[in-house]
Amino acid sequence: MMSRAELQGVIGREPKPGHHVLSVYLDVQQSQASRLARGFEPALRGMLRAAGLQVRTEEDRKAFDASAERVLRFVVDYNKPGAPSLVMFCDATEPFFWSREFRVPVRNVVHWAEAPHGRPLLELMDDHECYCVALTDRGRARIFTVWLGEIEEHARAMASDPVCRSRKVGADQMRSQAGVQRRAEHHSHWHLKHVAMVADAILNTHAFDRLVLAGPVEATSELHRLLPRRLRPRLAPAIPLAIEASEQQVLDAVLKLEQVVERDAEMQMVHEVTVTAGKNPQAAVVGDEATLKALQAGRVWKLVYADGFAAGGGQCKGCGALFVDRRATCGYCGAEVEAVDDVTDRLVERAVASDARVRIARAAAAEQLRKHGGIGAFLRF
Repeated sequence: MMSRAELQGVIGREPKPGHHVLSVYLDVQQSQASRLARGFEPALRGMLRAAGLQVRTEEDRKAFDASAERVLRFVVDYNKPGAPSLVMFCDATEPFFWSREFRVPVRNVVHWAEAPHGRPLLELMDDHECYCVALTDRGRARIFTVWLGEIEEHARAMASDPVCRSRKVGADQMRSQAGVQRRAEHHSHWHLKHVAMVADAILNTHAFDRLVLAGPVEATSELHRLLPRRLRPRLAPAIPLAIEASEQQVLDAVLKLEQVVERDAEMQMVHEVTVTAGKNPQAAVVGDEATLKALQAGRVWKLVYADGFAAGGGQCKGCGALFVDRRATCGYCGAEVEAVDDVTDRLVERAVASDARVRIARAAAAEQLRKHGGIGAFLRF
């Protein structure tokens, strides 16, 4: 399973003067008829040709062609796609080449710029939070993490000192059975307490966003009471699953839950940013102009935008300032401003570079945010 640090590292790769990075997001799903004939190869060639037409200088053309050739060689040798999606970043003049398969779908994109085109990856990471799953009954437990369509099992545990049935009769048998029950409850309690400790330890290594308690209701309810305080805000709704469930069954159940949790969280987030912006503009803003001004000032803590949001504008050739209107000169340094069809990608990259969180609102939440300009932000100070 890929780590969040690896993805953030490649997204945040610092631009190098005179260098460009070719970013490729490719749908390689083999379940579709066009993919069975490796239709993704001609699709990639077509996208590369279209992107090449936008390259302006002879020097950039040579660099683009070298990177495109490196990407094509990799895809031609990519005989057995093991996942629906393939992502590549390449600067053949560096040389720099990074590729990973993803088990979640991506839209085909080819992008040539000074830095890796990280927005699609950021949107994937936003739409697929990392989940920890504690699947347990009163005597056994299994711990998983689920992220970006992948599942990994980390630990199995069993309650110690199994209790045997008594063969005594009469009053002695009744007393013995009561003792057996007490010991069974004692071992179950310590077993579930151990499960809570393991989940807490995994938070230190995997920094998961959500915790799902799965299994019989009596076990998940008691485990809920035993959770450390820092895990409680991460709790998602519990899932009824058998302890013997396969990894695929656990993954399917979590992915189904994930959709419900994410859409609810997005609606809550949009409600909070719009209400807060109306009451206290020092704590939150909405609309492209106000959000961009806050970003320029380094005040954005969490950027929120609607799926499909796009804004035309410009970027200063001198200080790099972004604008959501067409203007000839920069209001900050007076240099010439270059027109940009959509500043959203650059806005998102700027937010990531300033250590701001980036969230995307989809479905009903996106519709609600569009009523307020399609974009907003929670502010640091």
